[in-house]
Amino acid sequence: MYQPRRVADPIAQAGPSVPARASRETDRFHQAPRHAAPTLADRVFARGGIALAVVTASATAGAVVVGSGADSAAAAGGTPVLAPVAEAVEVAAPPQMTGALTAEGLTTPALSKSKVAAKALVSLTPMYTTTAVNVRKAASDTSDLVATLDLGIRVSATATIKGKYRLVEYADGYGWVLESGLTESAPIAAAGTTWDPCPRGSAVERRLRKDTVHIYRSVCALFPAVNSFGGWRAGGLPFHRNGRALDIMLTPHAESALGHRIADYLIAHAKVFNIDHIIFEQHIWTPQNPHWRKMADRGSITANHFNHVHVAINA
Repeated sequence: MYQPRRVADPIAQAGPSVPARASRETDRFHQAPRHAAPTLADRVFARGGIALAVVTASATAGAVVVGSGADSAAAAGGTPVLAPVAEAVEVAAPPQMTGALTAEGLTTPALSKSKVAAKALVSLTPMYTTTAVNVRKAASDTSDLVATLDLGIRVSATATIKGKYRLVEYADGYGWVLESGLTESAPIAAAGTTWDPCPRGSAVERRLRKDTVHIYRSVCALFPAVNSFGGWRAGGLPFHRNGRALDIMLTPHAESALGHRIADYLIAHAKVFNIDHIIFEQHIWTPQNPHWRKMADRGSITANHFNHVHVAINA
């Protein structure tokens, strides 16, 4: 009687190393129900085939996950254990993304944090020089001199102090100035006067009155950026001819701010200096009428006092 071909047992096909004998015994067992019960050898071969198939499949999966390195060779050739294979799969599994990655979600680098901290340290405070102060490269009396700031210069000072020096902004960088030479309030009115000789020499003082010499020495000490000074000269108005006037020479327009600081200083000490009048940039100031008033055009930079501050004292 014809009987349809039976599909081979998948377990038998799972392991290529299963002996052919086991396949024949299994076929006879299924095709002949009147055969006696399977022998012990039949069971051993069947179970061995199942175990080998499972081991082979597990080793193959482990090799795919772990890769082609030494671990892969161990997984394929050694006696495999299922638990370590599962652990390898768990370690190698990529992290699950829960949403789109954005810039806000990135961890801030340590460098960025250090920059923020450094920026916080450089907090700036507006301050003014109370006298002429030197700007140095380092916080030392012997450090290289960068520049000299006149009285009343506004600077941006940091909170960094070393000894008697304070770090301030200067040009495109930083410099160190004496802490005692800075104040948070405009110092023009509070600045003092001096009778100390001017480092430029005493030639200008020839034939000047006592109060005029006082003005020269004080301005010389507080405003070292002044180009030069003019004093007594013959002819002209009686102020210079009588030694009662001083010309404080500046660069026209470029040093206008410096000229106004000098004029403000002279006004603040008008009584001490016994000032009669001050002229600068075609404007005049007098104690009797303490406001700047415009003067008539005299035809030149010098005649209109754009290149110097002119100050005269009372007789």
